[in-house]
Amino acid sequence: MQNPDMTKEYSYRDSHNYSTKGAEYETYYQTQRWERFLWSREQEIIKQILEKYYAGRDIHLLDFACGTGRITSFLEEHVKTSTSVDVSASMLAIAREKLKRTEIIEADITVDNVFKGRKFNLITAFRFFVNAEPSLRVAAMQALSKLLSDDGYFVFNNHQSYGSPWIKLLYMRHQKKNSQSIFNVMTIDEMNELVEDVGMKILKIYPAGFSHPPKIAVPQVLTSAVEKICCKFKSLTLFSESPIAVCGWHNRAIK
Repeated sequence: MQNPDMTKEYSYRDSHNYSTKGAEYETYYQTQRWERFLWSREQEIIKQILEKYYAGRDIHLLDFACGTGRITSFLEEHVKTSTSVDVSASMLAIAREKLKRTEIIEADITVDNVFKGRKFNLITAFRFFVNAEPSLRVAAMQALSKLLSDDGYFVFNNHQSYGSPWIKLLYMRHQKKNSQSIFNVMTIDEMNELVEDVGMKILKIYPAGFSHPPKIAVPQVLTSAVEKICCKFKSLTLFSESPIAVCGWHNRAIK
């Protein structure tokens, strides 16, 4: 997907600020077979994270760059308080139709201190950091780190991991045929650097997306079977397309 109004000076801050973006985004992720599979996998992983890190605890959620509220809507029923923030009015319009008990804020937290004095023990950020330019990645992490409680966890994904053979192939083809346009990727090392720079560390990486079929309608049962087998081998995590990282402060023990 590409914003038809995007200028040559790319800024992810502005890429979602047109009136039809929310509807386009929602339709895309509801209709694409692979995206629907990844969403089912993400839900499984989020459940595992809640069971592993939040058993018996009240959860105070901040879903950063919440978009149309996909992640927030799934988590909303599992948390005590739910807050979501995004810069896109059209995306938040869709989110407001879904979310029942979430505080929804339209703001750029890298510029506006809208959460002054507040802390959250679960901060999520999905499908943001890969898309953002390097300076925005850093600014966002700095802002989010100030909002994470001492006993909290930061959960984010890398939906175009360069370790994935499929993503690597797409990236190489893009560089060869259309190098002037945007196709961002992120490595596991870059994920580590992003959180290390603000005093956090990755405690665990959950792999997601091992068998992305190129324009072939593969039954989801087969895709799920491949996923299940690959997830048994920790050494294969690097090769997943959309790994999810659980991060905590450096003094946190690894569970």
